[in-house]
Amino acid sequence: MEAITKQYLELFAEHSQELRERPQLLGHYREGAYDTFARLGLPRFKSEDYQRTDLAKLFAGDWKLLLSEGSPYWASHAFPQGIFIGSLSDFVRLYPEVAKEHYGRIASVEVDALVALNTLFTAEGFVVYVPRGAKMPGHIELRSILPSRAGHISVERALIIVEDDAEATLYFEDCPEETGRAMALRTLEVYVGRRARFALIDREESSAERIRITSTYVRQMKQSAVDLSGLTLANGTTRNNFFITLAEEEADLKVSGFSLTAGGAHTDNFSFIEHAVPHCTSDELFKYILLDESRGVFTGRILVAQDAQKTQAYQNNRNLLLSPSARMQSKPQLEIYADDVKCSHGMTTGQLSEDALFYMRQRGIGLQEAKLMLSNAFAADVLQRIPEDELSEHLRTKVEERLRTLAGK
Repeated sequence: MEAITKQYLELFAEHSQELRERPQLLGHYREGAYDTFARLGLPRFKSEDYQRTDLAKLFAGDWKLLLSEGSPYWASHAFPQGIFIGSLSDFVRLYPEVAKEHYGRIASVEVDALVALNTLFTAEGFVVYVPRGAKMPGHIELRSILPSRAGHISVERALIIVEDDAEATLYFEDCPEETGRAMALRTLEVYVGRRARFALIDREESSAERIRITSTYVRQMKQSAVDLSGLTLANGTTRNNFFITLAEEEADLKVSGFSLTAGGAHTDNFSFIEHAVPHCTSDELFKYILLDESRGVFTGRILVAQDAQKTQAYQNNRNLLLSPSARMQSKPQLEIYADDVKCSHGMTTGQLSEDALFYMRQRGIGLQEAKLMLSNAFAADVLQRIPEDELSEHLRTKVEERLRTLAGK
């Protein structure tokens, strides 16, 4: 057993008594999580899926565990009757059978060491439950209320259930105050029922010393539509994992990502989309703007199973380097076992067009403003994919504000 694996099993032992007092459902999965983490340890640096992010280095040191006393998120406003948004403890009490059916079933502790570690340390969770046929008006804004404390790992766990014919849009805003070197270890499980529609927008705007590791697992059923958008506008080290299974026919998926990195920031997006059945579509677009000595990583994998005929799957990664010291590594992949499909993937990395800059300057636009305009235009198509116009415009403003802040450094 590696020393760092032993370190975190010992950290669990320190808090095991306190964790046992939490909801019984959580304890049910901890034994399996303990065994998995002891067996697998942290994913190894330079392995197939972690070629550019060294988790052992990030987790090294004398980290302490920050246990949640209540729900880790705050919801922006009231929600219609019948929709549940609150702590996992309350959800287990009110809907025990639904909780048992979904918690820990999409993000399995058996194969993912990060999910196992999150499961091991989860003291409380957060649940959004939209029952059959319910429709959430507008969007619900969610903010983490766990303090970001220097030297501590905060553990966040969310379960999102959107049942048949239901609709929901969630906006996660992750903008903690600067507190020194801290880590957030997040796992989100999302179930989207038949003919349901679900959108999740996640914005990170944090400090240069923060580490954020998020694993999002999604399972889609027949004729469901899912739209996932992740924006990283300021950060230290970020790793976002997306694992999506299109489990029944005619499911539709969009995954979008935008990263604006500066200084020594590191943003790593990994996606695995499994087309398990015929007649499903997926469309994936990730864009990066990199400044200074920042680093960007994109690894995307689309798996089309042998029986998944009539699949349409598209993957695109486009990157803009605004500094000669910035670096981008990209690895788009298609793994296709069916023969009647339409699939494509591509990647481009470049700089701002000198011709475009010259054209704009000839018309009286200053160099700095021309660069800002072109950078905003580069980000625009990702933001336009966000399904709610008001939220799309709000995030477009946030991107422009961040670009202007960086330009004025």
